[in-house]
Amino acid sequence: MKLFDHQKTGIEFLKKNQRAILADEMGIGKTIQAIKAVEFCGGTLVVCPASIKTNWEREILANDPGADIETLNGRNGLPNAIAPDWVIINYDIMNYRKDELEQRISDGEIKSIILDEAHYIKGKSKRAMATLALTDKVERVYCLTGTPLLNRPIELWHLLVAINHPLTIENGARTSFSKKYCGGFLKVIPPTKWRKKPIIFWNESGATNLNELRKNLVGYMLRRKKEQVLDLPEKIIDIMRVELTLEQRKRYATAWDEYIEYLRENPPENTTLRSVLAARQLVEIQKLKQVCSQAKVNRIVNDAINAIDQGEKIIIFSQYKKTISMIQEEIRKKKIETVELTGSTKSEDRQTAVDRFQNDENVKVFIANIKAGGVGITLTKASIVIFADMDWTPEVHSQAEDRAHRIGQAGTVNVYYYVAEDTIEMDIIELLAKKKKMVAEVIDGTKNRVSSKSILPEFIQRMNNRASREEKVINS
Repeated sequence: MKLFDHQKTGIEFLKKNQRAILADEMGIGKTIQAIKAVEFCGGTLVVCPASIKTNWEREILANDPGADIETLNGRNGLPNAIAPDWVIINYDIMNYRKDELEQRISDGEIKSIILDEAHYIKGKSKRAMATLALTDKVERVYCLTGTPLLNRPIELWHLLVAINHPLTIENGARTSFSKKYCGGFLKVIPPTKWRKKPIIFWNESGATNLNELRKNLVGYMLRRKKEQVLDLPEKIIDIMRVELTLEQRKRYATAWDEYIEYLRENPPENTTLRSVLAARQLVEIQKLKQVCSQAKVNRIVNDAINAIDQGEKIIIFSQYKKTISMIQEEIRKKKIETVELTGSTKSEDRQTAVDRFQNDENVKVFIANIKAGGVGITLTKASIVIFADMDWTPEVHSQAEDRAHRIGQAGTVNVYYYVAEDTIEMDIIELLAKKKKMVAEVIDGTKNRVSSKSILPEFIQRMNNRASREEKVINS
């Protein structure tokens, strides 16, 4: 297997450090670098999203056709009688198979761990805790992610714990890291007549001392961007503004009125961020987003068909099942073959969908949920990527864009974000651009001014302010 020079450099970096973060931009080839780095080092455990387990099997066998691979599925199971060279498991079942894997490590069957899409271990989830419980017990740990930081510096913490970074091993290290790099402080929300007790929590949503944080990553994290190491064609990103029809505008206005009514009944000043994230306000906002998403279907389908008529293959991303179904139905009416990948797609069907799109000239459109189809797959036959709607995190979009813009791409990739005019989507795209600057400052060393807040709470505050202004106008 022929390696690029940057891949050879990455392999040497991993071998030298044994515990490190490989944060190359999507599409540079992190998988093969990790495979080569653990070659001849004993058994290796790969932890990855369920959607890319098959891809890992293929990559391993491409490097070593005789490799013995065991892929774990489900919460229970019996290990192979003979220890395999590779064990592959998805994050979702780590908590259920942790004891079994610990025993394998203790027995010497597993000596290295590769965490692919390692940002999956952020937060305090059971899968994160189960994964971190294993990383301290092996010789090598490699965290692979093109997006080590999705929204804010605290998301780096568990990756640093996994590789035993010096910032994580002192007493009180988490609190120190939080205060220094996340602006951490104890936040107290006073009681109200609706809530008798104050709410007290540690707020670490900020981003501070970013230059110092970046310096502390030197030697522990390797990050290369595509333009630095590959002679790839250009990626061009455009915003496509879509005007709603009169009927669509009425639907949006109705959804907005329902949102205003909800705020009347549940004043924002009585709602903490924590409850907002789990309560109905976010549901109401999602209703507005879905109206916008579905309103763009006809425009997206028409543009896609025009591109297909010119010989192009296309990827279309959406967060919503209804939008995906609507787009697929309209395109198939034109006798155009499509494939679909969503969270409900069976594991064995995921790679089949990718293979059909890549290898069958009759399959012109790959339609996917942005989370399920935005990681771990190669779709270089596409020259156009369309987003019907937007996630709250800019790096989720970057990952999805780079399913097409990666090694193997022969032509220019055009990325189009469809945005409904005069709706909340205009605010979302503005805040996403603002957030992306912070990610770039920490990971890539740019000097842009940044926002310390994540997009969702800032967006919610913006919507509350707008609703409050409209309420004053109505009452005046």
